[in-house]
Amino acid sequence: MFMSSSISAQVSVNGKDCIGTWKTVDDETERTKSHVEIYKRGDKYYAKIVKLLDERTLKSSGEKRFEDIKCEKCPADRGQGKPLYGLEMLWDMEKASDKWKGGSIMDPKKGKVYTCTMWMDDSDKAGDRLFVRGWVGFFFRDQTWYRIK
Repeated sequence: MFMSSSISAQVSVNGKDCIGTWKTVDDETERTKSHVEIYKRGDKYYAKIVKLLDERTLKSSGEKRFEDIKCEKCPADRGQGKPLYGLEMLWDMEKASDKWKGGSIMDPKKGKVYTCTMWMDDSDKAGDRLFVRGWVGFFFRDQTWYRIK
């Protein structure tokens, strides 16, 4: 796995920074799914999967180890057949006022790519919750990610 040299150039929105490692929670099952690392490359933000946590994902894959699970439903240009570990699942996000937007997020389980917006709630002074919305047309999904310290 690679680390961007610009990761130290942390940019914040309302004094809060999205760069770091986040626990993702499935919006449909409410189960913790993974840890993702958000990093900056150039002027854009990206995220990759750094840890899988849901035992049901492991069982349904037929693999013995999380590290061996491959993204079977991902689009060919987004990692189809490649390991989920290290998979870039969020890309081209740009800081815009109090949000990050303009990029895309992929649900590796379904292989769907959504337009994405992320933001932090002003009431969360520590910046420990990241709200992530992905949508296609009028259909959207929201998740709340939790910072891992």
